[in-house]
Amino acid sequence: MLGRARVKALAAASAMLFLATACTVGGGDGETSTAASPATTLGAASPTIRELPASLASATGWLAYSTFIDDHDRIHLTRVDGSQDHIAAAELPGEVIRADFSPNGQLAFEYRPSDGSPQNVFVANADGTGARVVAECKVDECERYFPAWSPDGKYLATHTTLGAAIGTADDQPPEFAIAIIDVSTQRARLILRHPSSEFTDQLPRWSPDGRKLVFYRWRAAKNQPGESPDAEAAVFTVNVDGTGLKQLTPWRMRCGDPDWSRDGSTIICTTNPPGHFDNGQGDIYAMKADGSKLHPLTKYGATGPRAGQARFTPDGKVILYVRAATQDWPSPPRHIYALDLATAQDVPVLTERDI
Repeated sequence: MLGRARVKALAAASAMLFLATACTVGGGDGETSTAASPATTLGAASPTIRELPASLASATGWLAYSTFIDDHDRIHLTRVDGSQDHIAAAELPGEVIRADFSPNGQLAFEYRPSDGSPQNVFVANADGTGARVVAECKVDECERYFPAWSPDGKYLATHTTLGAAIGTADDQPPEFAIAIIDVSTQRARLILRHPSSEFTDQLPRWSPDGRKLVFYRWRAAKNQPGESPDAEAAVFTVNVDGTGLKQLTPWRMRCGDPDWSRDGSTIICTTNPPGHFDNGQGDIYAMKADGSKLHPLTKYGATGPRAGQARFTPDGKVILYVRAATQDWPSPPRHIYALDLATAQDVPVLTERDI
């Protein structure tokens, strides 16, 4: 399961990556966001040297990704061409990870303080300045992970741990839940609350109409706590009031890290999500919003590269994802790739930086 110690280990050792999208790509003041992995090469991001899909190449907002610097994960913001690269919320000591942009350009992220204080969700300006905590968790009360903005920019969905750690090897709290935070009132409403020994609810993402969440559950094999060859993952949807829970993919498929297309018709996920599986085949799959017509978008197979943390761009025309060169996710190189759904063009972004 995903107690505090487990989350720390995944972020550092497993190179957890997250891709997030925000407002519009191409024209206007829209923001483009990608949260990627701890980098193995430091320095400013270099411009892409291959032609990008047209809608992505014309984006004028920010792209967010993560690097691993001085034993800390940090969010970077850059233009799609690699210019204006800088660290978000640089004034916060500790780890700043898992970015998501709201429709009006606010940046949400997880903040893991260096002093061991509870992990919380923060909100900042689109350029990473002005960071402030939202619905703060206190010691032994709760911690928050994986923030995701609602389509109207009023709410954040998060994975939330509840209570003090039990003191087991995995350092688990008693309960897990998905929480929906009203950003204006700072109130958090819990849905899908359950014992941490059952499973972990990860990466909630909103449907475009704001009525549902898609997320994935990870569960350990019996008598094998933590990551194991027999652990499983599956994608679910639920109404924002906690009703209507529905499983979309089979457990043994191990699909996770889901995202919803901007027209609401399609959900994507990737097999063996790297947050829980260091090794394994990683391909991107798409399905209807009800789970029907499940099919692969990539076919890397058991010997090819590995895809992870796929996200739609705001216009729904391109999928941004992180591709590892081998099935061993922690081993570099990894790069952000762009998959054009209309042409099947699949090209790297920020090609001269290992992610």
